[in-house]
Amino acid sequence: MKLPLFPLKICLLPQGYTQLRVFEPRYQRLVSESLKAQTGFGLCMLNDSQQILSIGTLVKIVDFETLEDGLLGITIKGISRLKIKEISVDEDGLKIGEVEQLNNWPSEPIREVDKPISEKLQTLLAQYPEHFHRYEINDFKDASWTCQRWLEILPLDNHQKAKCIQANNHQATLEILRTLI
Repeated sequence: MKLPLFPLKICLLPQGYTQLRVFEPRYQRLVSESLKAQTGFGLCMLNDSQQILSIGTLVKIVDFETLEDGLLGITIKGISRLKIKEISVDEDGLKIGEVEQLNNWPSEPIREVDKPISEKLQTLLAQYPEHFHRYEINDFKDASWTCQRWLEILPLDNHQKAKCIQANNHQATLEILRTLI
C-alpha cells in the first residue's frame, strides 16, 4: 500500500491523538488528499540526523481548523503501526511510502504491580485536558494502551522508541517503564 508520509520527530501510536500545524504546501496537499480519499497518511519518526525511521503509524484526520496565526491545524488519531519498506519523493518534496500495516499490540489488562504506571500517566494527562478528554477511564486499565501513551511522551531517543514499537507487544516498553517509574 502507498501512503503519503509526514515525517516528524514526534511519536504517535495507535489510539493516540495529537495536533499538528500544517504550513508547507506539500503537507497541505497531503491533508487535502487524505481528507478526500479517507485513507489517512503515514506519520513517521525522524532520527537525530533527520532520516526517516522504518516504523510509523497510519493516522486519520479527526478534526481541522484555521489557527489564530492563519495556519491549518489538524487533529490526528493513530490507527495502526506501519513498516515503511520504500520511499519515493514527489516533485513538491512530499514523500510517498510503500508501507505494510502491522498488527497492533494485543490488549492486556494492567497487572496490580503495574498500576502505578497507569495512575501516573492518568495524573500527567489530566494536566492537559485537550488530550485527556479524548480518552476513556477504561483505557488506563489496558497495559498495551498505557505503554503506547508513555512511549509518545517519554524523552527517549527515537531509535529506542522505534525498537519498542517494532516489538509484537508492549513488554519491552513495560520493562523500561518499570525501571523509570
